[in-house]
Amino acid sequence: MSALRLSDDAEAMRRVPWKVILMVTGVTVLIAVLEKNGGLDLFVGLLASLATKDSVAPVIAFLTGAASLYSSTSGVVLPALLPTVPGLAERLGGADALGIASSINVGGHLVDVSPLSTIGALCLAAAPATEDSRALFNKLLVWGMSMTVVGAALCWVMFG
Repeated sequence: MSALRLSDDAEAMRRVPWKVILMVTGVTVLIAVLEKNGGLDLFVGLLASLATKDSVAPVIAFLTGAASLYSSTSGVVLPALLPTVPGLAERLGGADALGIASSINVGGHLVDVSPLSTIGALCLAAAPATEDSRALFNKLLVWGMSMTVVGAALCWVMFG
């Protein structure tokens, strides 16, 4: 588009969501550093100590949901936890890697409406002025917290 002068280059660069791009790449770099220094193995060991082969799906879904209550699922939680799947499946004696990865996704995404997470914050910001923002904050927080339990139960039924 730039070569054909169909768009304004300067305006296009101003509209790029640089903060989001830097956050995602920053988390990716941190995970790479963690992996290179053996921190990922320590984290996998911690996760393996909290679950068994049969309980890993609900446990990881609950932990992922709890972490996602306060952070971005796609930008922080998934890049941090998905690299642990192969090692966790191996440490738990051949647990279902697809079930673990799916539980991370389900647990993380079900709570995204939490007002402390990205999507919930956007919901609060987009609420009309007539809406009681404090009440909406509380409702979204309770909903997000309840989804940690629902996500764990759902993953136990589906992948446990």
